[in-house]
Amino acid sequence: MKIDNDIEKERRAWSEAATWLRRDLLKFARDERFTESFALALPLFWNNYYDMDNIEQMSVLEAMRFTDWFAFDYKLEDGRYLIQVYQEDKQDELSEHQAAVLNGWLTAAPSGAYELRSYEGQLLSLRDITTGEDYEVFEPGGRGNVEIGEVILARILPVHDQLEFSSSPAYQPGDEIQDLPEKL
Repeated sequence: MKIDNDIEKERRAWSEAATWLRRDLLKFARDERFTESFALALPLFWNNYYDMDNIEQMSVLEAMRFTDWFAFDYKLEDGRYLIQVYQEDKQDELSEHQAAVLNGWLTAAPSGAYELRSYEGQLLSLRDITTGEDYEVFEPGGRGNVEIGEVILARILPVHDQLEFSSSPAYQPGDEIQDLPEKL
């Protein structure tokens, strides 16, 4: 019983560390020193669909996906990524779990497209549609509206001993994915 409680306490500590980092990274990205980079990156990510003149039209999920890309994939003027600046600025303030999770995220791959192959509860079996590599990803909400064979667009991040999505993933229904691998 005590061992089970200790295991659950440790699992919860890792999960809370990842949740806290996701939120804090989103806040950090809104810091005024990144305003110019943010404004340049926004139309780039959205192929000129959104910019600073219509940013308020973005949904919350769209804003989260953009900010995830901005933090992990967009090079700032000094050649660094926002997540690297975040680590440098915050490393002395982070708990042991937060620091370990963040270190794993620094080398995360870009967002990808993953076919849902199967699922069991909150564990999704995915296949990268460009490389064929398989992943087991923990998603607290389970598969949501995604059906077997449909494609999830997301970044996969390590969180201790499992993989999770970095933010809310998007998905492509089956009838929209015929030529997706060629486009990627």
